[in-house]
Amino acid sequence: MTHRLTGCCHCGAIGLELSLPRPPEAETVGACQCSFCRKHNARTVSDPRGTARLTVHEPAQLQRYRFGLAASEVVLCRRCGVYVAMLMVEDGRAWTTINIDALDERARFTRPAEPRDFSGEALGGRRERRKARWTPTELVGWPEEGG
Repeated sequence: MTHRLTGCCHCGAIGLELSLPRPPEAETVGACQCSFCRKHNARTVSDPRGTARLTVHEPAQLQRYRFGLAASEVVLCRRCGVYVAMLMVEDGRAWTTINIDALDERARFTRPAEPRDFSGEALGGRRERRKARWTPTELVGWPEEGG
């Protein structure tokens, strides 16, 4: 059974859909220990057997932020400031880990967040791990880089 969840940033400029093979109550929740995620108190979920869709309803409000090794980018809303997801794009394919607090049914993720520290990971290993563990994602209404 597929469990379909929806959500968006606070103002609705960036929407998201997440389909998971397990109920949210059974999903592993992560707590990245990088300074960005810690400052946002982010709790994330990803499952390579699921699917996600990020829809940009208002392209002018999409804010992308890269830091560290720049292996991925944070998806934020410029207007309301909500951190929606971490996104990695390579060879026309995309993968995300979703900030569960941007989901409408965030309370269903009841497992405690597990701390994760990837600070010692090299760029190549980081990209391969994300391809193997993050959720395959469709980007809808997505402006080109720099757009």
